[in-house]
Amino acid sequence: MIFFRNFCNMELKEYLKIIKENRNLFFLVVLIVVSGSFTFFLAKPVSYSTSLTLNISRQGSQSTPDYKYDDFYRLQADEKFAETVAEWLKSPRTVADIYAGAGISVQGKSVSGGDPKQFTLRRLTKSLKPEKRSSQIVAVNFSAAREETAKKISDSIVAVISKNTEDLNRKQNENTWFTIIAQDAVIVKDTFDPFIVFVVSLAIGIFAAFWTIMISHYIK
Repeated sequence: MIFFRNFCNMELKEYLKIIKENRNLFFLVVLIVVSGSFTFFLAKPVSYSTSLTLNISRQGSQSTPDYKYDDFYRLQADEKFAETVAEWLKSPRTVADIYAGAGISVQGKSVSGGDPKQFTLRRLTKSLKPEKRSSQIVAVNFSAAREETAKKISDSIVAVISKNTEDLNRKQNENTWFTIIAQDAVIVKDTFDPFIVFVVSLAIGIFAAFWTIMISHYIK
């Protein structure tokens, strides 16, 4: 409390005087923060961000006077099924099946030459990020260490969700149930903007250096 009271009572010229007297420490802290930020991004493992779009369609249509599935009620059914697909992609069981199909064991052992990983239930739940974009579109975003792995995971997502949909179809007596149509996945290598990293790290460095000097001055 005493420190903050004294700090608030100081004038601008006193701040500048303290910084000038400790300019070597100030620049050292700024340099450490900026260089540390660049080191972090340069040493960060390569990853690929992937976006996959799943379109919900129908295997057939039914023409009835009361529009049992078509028009308004059909759109309602599509929207509910899109929510179901999104929830499937948050389920640890479904995600584990997807990774297994891509050759990745959730127990940390390689399957069919895939990349081994050790997953917790929380990590399984969070590894895929599904989002219902409309009544008939579900987008899935995730990251992978390699482009080849991202492609395998994308293909496995389509296969597993299609299988789950087919399992539901078998319980229907009509030919108007759902089917999944997937677009080609968009796979982009993650990079960073050096200018943005420099500006942000410089701002953080100046902030950290200022308080380091203030606290150091107070202790002295």
